[in-house]
Amino acid sequence: MPIVTEKFHVKQITAMAYRKRVCKAMNFISQNLERDLSLEEIADAAAFSMFHFHRIFKAVVGETVAGFTRRLRLELAANRLLANPPDDITTIAIACGFSSSQNFAKAFRVHFGTTPSDYRNRKNGNINRKDENAFSLRAVYDPDTAFANPINSGRNITMNVDLKEMPEYRVAYVRKMGPYGAEICEQAFSELIQWAGPRGYLKSGVMIGVYWDNPEVTPPEKCRVDACISLPEGTTPEAPIDTQSISGGPYTVCHCEIPVDGFQQAWEDTFAWLVDSGHECDDRPCYERYYNNPSDDPDGRWIVDICIPLKRAR
Repeated sequence: MPIVTEKFHVKQITAMAYRKRVCKAMNFISQNLERDLSLEEIADAAAFSMFHFHRIFKAVVGETVAGFTRRLRLELAANRLLANPPDDITTIAIACGFSSSQNFAKAFRVHFGTTPSDYRNRKNGNINRKDENAFSLRAVYDPDTAFANPINSGRNITMNVDLKEMPEYRVAYVRKMGPYGAEICEQAFSELIQWAGPRGYLKSGVMIGVYWDNPEVTPPEKCRVDACISLPEGTTPEAPIDTQSISGGPYTVCHCEIPVDGFQQAWEDTFAWLVDSGHECDDRPCYERYYNNPSDDPDGRWIVDICIPLKRAR
């Protein structure tokens, strides 16, 4: 993927530095499986901002923070089922960080394909294992060995990636709250277009989508999406349309054509590229800039820029 020569200075670390910091987060989770850790605590342990941490973690590890934590808890519990036959399943579930035996049993069946009691009975050949061995799953992750493949290995990234100095946009916007997906976005942009179209803003305005929340942390019904269009200078929209500014500055900009069900993969690939590049994002929100109406595309594809803000070098 081509990268334009930078005409500005942005903060860079190395892909290995990203790995080292993510390993700190992995170790922090591994050593605190019995606790209900917040995403902020985990990000702080690795010296990451919480704003983009969940995406960086997924790019490096290949699992979400929640998925990684759940897997380690289940593996620890499975070992304790074998190492401690006298312990009842509820005791093990609570000790491994599950809120109840019911939640544990459901997650265990999904992961292992059987119930905890059946697993213990079928695997009783390992019943003499020492309890200390069960704790060995709280491994210390090392950046040289924790990742089987290089970051980005096997990914099919077809995007054009540039580093750009983006302008500040003053936009009119409609905000909706609900689970991220096509339905909530269509509602927001439909209302925005109904307002902007008769006023002539669709001809010259830049269409932007801002997604403020992390669905791993924020309840789905509370997630916020802003459908935005840039405004001519001096324009003041009337209620209920409001305005905001989307900050300018250095961004990683990934220009891509995305099928309707490909947005999540496109975002994951973009952050994987960011980690490989060594550029460091800051706390401004990411956004999507849209260039077309997918209903006009023969394949129903979106033409989109995924824009990730970067820290400037000091």
